[in-house]
Amino acid sequence: MLNPERRPHVPGSHAVSPVNFDPQVLAEFDFPAPLRLIDSTLRKTLFTAGHTTSRLGFQRIAEALTELGVREESINVNWTGATYPAPQDWALLEAVVEGGFPFRLNVYTDTLVGNGRDHQPVSMRQTVDMLAAAGVTTAAPGILQAPDDDAQKRQLDELEAYFAYAGQAGLDTTITFAQVGRRDFDRMLAMADHAVRLGARRLDLMDSTSSLAPEAMKRFVRRFRAGLARQVPLTMHVHDEFGLATAGAIAAATAGAHPDVAMNGMSYRCGFAPLEEVVLALETLYGVDTGLRLERIQHVARVVARESGVPLPPLKPLTGGYAYLKHMPGDVAAALTQGQDAFPPVSHGLVPARMGQEMTWVWGGLSSEGMVRALAAQQGHDDLTGAETRALRRCLDAAVAAVPAYPRWLSPQQAAARFDAVLAGLRQVPEPASARWALHAANPHGPWRERVLARAGDSATVAELVDAAWQEVEAASTADLVAMLAHCKPMAAEPERAEPHQDGAAAEARAVRDGMSAREESGVLDADGAVRRLVAELAAGYERGLGFRYVLSSAGLGAQDVLMDVRIRSGREEEVELHRARRELRTIIDNRLAQLLILAEVTP
Repeated sequence: MLNPERRPHVPGSHAVSPVNFDPQVLAEFDFPAPLRLIDSTLRKTLFTAGHTTSRLGFQRIAEALTELGVREESINVNWTGATYPAPQDWALLEAVVEGGFPFRLNVYTDTLVGNGRDHQPVSMRQTVDMLAAAGVTTAAPGILQAPDDDAQKRQLDELEAYFAYAGQAGLDTTITFAQVGRRDFDRMLAMADHAVRLGARRLDLMDSTSSLAPEAMKRFVRRFRAGLARQVPLTMHVHDEFGLATAGAIAAATAGAHPDVAMNGMSYRCGFAPLEEVVLALETLYGVDTGLRLERIQHVARVVARESGVPLPPLKPLTGGYAYLKHMPGDVAAALTQGQDAFPPVSHGLVPARMGQEMTWVWGGLSSEGMVRALAAQQGHDDLTGAETRALRRCLDAAVAAVPAYPRWLSPQQAAARFDAVLAGLRQVPEPASARWALHAANPHGPWRERVLARAGDSATVAELVDAAWQEVEAASTADLVAMLAHCKPMAAEPERAEPHQDGAAAEARAVRDGMSAREESGVLDADGAVRRLVAELAAGYERGLGFRYVLSSAGLGAQDVLMDVRIRSGREEEVELHRARRELRTIIDNRLAQLLILAEVTP
């Protein structure tokens, strides 16, 4: 039932646009009152390819649906031309009846009414007797399109015989029409009217292969309702061939049909209208009370995923793992500072608690200094310097870049631990000899090293030293930049031997630098020999053509990534490439200093 008064003030709801409740918009709607969803989660789970649901698993799903507030559940029992029902279908029926769940169970079968010409090997009476003996109270004959007028007359007689016998057996009846968008409308409507006169409690319409666009769906439902001599509840069943199942189900609801849905969109082919999407859209964007416990939806989604073995896709609307995950810089900062109960919700249509969810965040491939400051505040630090903030961001970003596989991010726990370790390192004051040694290990170009030490000062913290190194790479002249690049090991080449006259500290720094290079280039060095040689040849050609060494911050990159990079960059202008080389060198040095001075992963 439409209830626009509740829309802006329901705890946990989204502050929706008032246009949703503009009188002209509301005038287009004719929702059932009250609206009641018809759930098909159990049968659609059974029909999902590769599912692993056990008998007890189906009962656990049914229990979760009951807690959610589902009142109507539909399953299928098909004979499909055999003399006995499909074993899996019958086992599901027995499991549901055995569980004694409080929802009304609607059972579709294919042997109650035929198409007026072809006949099943099992009679209608045998089927009714089996269903009644099994404890079924509501049966759903499926009415197929009759091939001609004579067949339709026989079909009408079959329908009358069914109602008479089912009534004696104490069965209630709903009627199912498949492929409604493709059928002869007038014939179908005549059959529906006849079924209603005979006592059908409800008509279940199925757009079985997504033939109706949302706009056409509204027109179809309105036309069908208007053609009935007596109004009974209608449902609409929509698959997701075009990604429009939710839109189609809601369109049908706005025209007066109760939506048929399945949790997580479970079904064969492309899936079904997802319960969670239809429900939350109706409740939030249309002000319609579905009667379900919204805070249980996430729980039910997880139960279905666990019992079926079909995982929730991360990008699944509302219930997927990324639905309330914040990784965009502004969203992470807001999540850290505003918390779970922020309203309007942080970058979402719903406050997570309404779905039984929680908002979380990760440190991903996008970041900002605002994220650093927000994380610092959460960690109890509101006194970061600019140098510390910049270094923290770069160190956290470097940790993300080093993650070898999807998902490439740091969890809140990982980011917090990294933050604390980095900040502790940044606030140390290194011994002058250690500072000089670390700079030499990062890049042995003497003039650059001396300018870094001069900029940082004698009593500089690690943060100030690292920041000075960053700034001095940026400020280096072209001649100094080319000289610094020359100190980098050629890509994919073997390390050069240390010069005999180097003292112990210089030789040790050289060995450390070579070790860091090997780790940075591991994606290339571990590649097939032919690929590695090709990378080396292209990098050498780059140097011959441009006059300076090819460098790439290659941590986490594979050989094919480096191949593409060197190919692209080999054909660019010198000025453009010098700018790119400066940026790559700056990142390489920064990462090395982080290892040497901040996290103490390598020490002299």
